[in-house]
Amino acid sequence: MNYDDILTLAKQYAVPIVRTKSHSILENLIKKNNPKCILEIGTAIGYSGIIMLKSSSAKLVTIEHNKNYVKLAKSNFKKFKVNKRVKILFGDCHVKIAEMVADNKYKDYFDFIFLDGPKAQYSLLLENLIYLLKPNSTLVVDNVLFRGYTTNEQIAPTKRFKTIIKRLNDFIDMCKNHKELYDIKLIDTEDGILYAKKISK
Repeated sequence: MNYDDILTLAKQYAVPIVRTKSHSILENLIKKNNPKCILEIGTAIGYSGIIMLKSSSAKLVTIEHNKNYVKLAKSNFKKFKVNKRVKILFGDCHVKIAEMVADNKYKDYFDFIFLDGPKAQYSLLLENLIYLLKPNSTLVVDNVLFRGYTTNEQIAPTKRFKTIIKRLNDFIDMCKNHKELYDIKLIDTEDGILYAKKISK
């Protein structure tokens, strides 16, 4: 199995996955940072998880709320022979992340976090994700420009889109002004990627 097979599968099941340029950026960031323990929010069918695992020797904890996606992801991880380095948490990402925060062993635990979950909920997840992230480690967030609408809210086609756009813009501002984040970069490609590092205390 190769990446093209997963792309075909994603189209077949209408599953949103990282696009071509975002794939390259994520792969390069993983190689540059060389993480040992990755947290991913939004497993989908395992595409981005496989990218990260094939680009490193890391272990991956990934969260997904869709039971059908979990089944496909497990199969794909196995086909790519990375399944022994993956732990899939099935359920709501807010609940699963809150459980990790409540368990003291996960404080400053992950050295790379990839957030690709519910776009309108990014701001609500930020504080807990920073808590789980090791100092000097990396947070990467996909889809922050939401089809380009975040830079031009007026052209949003629906009220729902406008709500998502407002929340994404609020999230970007939160990151830029957060006292525990630095080296913040907003990469204007495809759906947009935000990159940040956690300060060392």
